[in-house]
Amino acid sequence: MYSIADLRTFVVIAETGGVTAAARRLGISAATASHRLSKLEAALRLTLFHRNSRVVVLTAEGQVFLDRVQPILADLSQAERDAGSGAAALTGVLRATMSPWILSRFILPALPAFRRAHPRLTFEFLAVDRDVSLVAEGQDCGIRVGQLEDSALVARKLCDTRRILCGAPALLDTLGPLDTPEAVIAAPWVTLPWQRRLAVRDASGRLRDVTIQSSLMVSNSDMLTECAVLGLGLAIKSRLAVTAELDAGRLVEIDPNPLWAPAAPISFIYTPETRTSEKTKLFGALAKTAFEACGSAAAPATQAGPRKRR
Repeated sequence: MYSIADLRTFVVIAETGGVTAAARRLGISAATASHRLSKLEAALRLTLFHRNSRVVVLTAEGQVFLDRVQPILADLSQAERDAGSGAAALTGVLRATMSPWILSRFILPALPAFRRAHPRLTFEFLAVDRDVSLVAEGQDCGIRVGQLEDSALVARKLCDTRRILCGAPALLDTLGPLDTPEAVIAAPWVTLPWQRRLAVRDASGRLRDVTIQSSLMVSNSDMLTECAVLGLGLAIKSRLAVTAELDAGRLVEIDPNPLWAPAAPISFIYTPETRTSEKTKLFGALAKTAFEACGSAAAPATQAGPRKRR
């Protein structure tokens, strides 16, 4: 017999087009993801995917099964939410996903008062720096940074901010002028795994795709900030994530910003099925309040602010 975890793994494999990619998204090993898929196919006596060495593609039967399973998983998640949806006494579990820096710097400071108001509500936070499939991974809602591509989600913008390049003052003092894409690329970098390819604006204002050679790669956005503060390399950060470090002089913003599309709005996201969930509504209100004071931190650079690339 198969489990809910097997069904969710199947959905993520279909969404990502590969067992390895699905395993990475779910935070499990590729062997576990493959085992779950094999168990599901054996129980159904169906072949759900055509497989080759690189990708998996849904069979006709797999597509039919996917179309049926996705709303079932959504209904299951909704049933879990409804078990604690009463406004008078919220109970049950609220599952939310967001980047670690959003959780640590915005949500956790606002959580004590929220918990006092709703003491019977339990929280499970999935703090990761990747786009999480809310339905496949059983999340009620999330807070996402950047332009949204999933049209199936409902989004409410919490704040405007932008991505910047920054570094420790001591590191910048050792570098030459950072006035060309070549100079920026040649600098030492600390990155998240998906930040090695950049779209930048060259001296003529044209789009240019470049690959940076990261001297240090980490998997966590808070760890990325710490590495940048220690002078281990330049970093790409949401300005809102490093406001305290910029204000204290532990990091310096490089200006002008060479990134082609630095705008990175922050949004509260949920699926249409969670629209009526009182837990989701109230957590969205908490998130909105937590970000209300961020306007000045997210504002465009002024002449007195960032350090000019020398």
